[in-house]
Amino acid sequence: MSIDLKGKVALVTGSARGLGLLVAQDLAREGMNIAGTDFRGDQLSEAMGEIENDFGVETLAVTADVANENEVVSLVEQIVAKWGRIDVLVNNAGIRQIAPIWETDTAMWNRLHTANLRGQFLCTREVLKQDMRERNEGTIICVSSGSGKKGEEDASAYCATKWGIIGFGESVAKDLKETKIRVTVMTPGMIWTPMAQESEAADLGLDWLDPKWVSQAIVFCIKQDPDTIIPELRIMHRAQI
Repeated sequence: MSIDLKGKVALVTGSARGLGLLVAQDLAREGMNIAGTDFRGDQLSEAMGEIENDFGVETLAVTADVANENEVVSLVEQIVAKWGRIDVLVNNAGIRQIAPIWETDTAMWNRLHTANLRGQFLCTREVLKQDMRERNEGTIICVSSGSGKKGEEDASAYCATKWGIIGFGESVAKDLKETKIRVTVMTPGMIWTPMAQESEAADLGLDWLDPKWVSQAIVFCIKQDPDTIIPELRIMHRAQI
């Protein structure tokens, strides 16, 4: 059974551009009000304004670092104050940096784990504490990566964060198994996003997955009946199999 999302509220992290922006647009197309957060404040405000104009929904743009505990607490407070609820959390924000392990300094390791894993932990915790658990409903999407399914050269720190997201999401789902709150971990292959276009792999002639298909897969998971659980959804380009 596909549920109606019209009038409900979604928090999408990293939504100033790339996959996060596509997800925000696709959920707005379903009639959801969108709270977007990103550290790119000006770009985020512009994106949320365009979503309001294009889809006739309400939006809230909050410039924040999802790895900063105080900023995440405030972010969720602002959303609950505006709409009284958060029905969907899409943990999308993240960064990618690579180096062989002997060139991976502690600062790089900490940057990746702080942005990619701590951010998902804080957003998930606060959405559950401040709203979802009390209402006993909601959907949480944790965006990991195919890099969380296999080790990759020069990417031990990055892969560790993506593996960690899978374990985190599966464990949160266990915590919530007696509730109507669903958790899905997304593990897409290489996506052609601005982050990919800025990476060292951009000019290698690789086969990239169109992010619109990942966004639509996320919407598909969100629209399922509360009793229908999709623990993990893996999606990739044919050439990546």
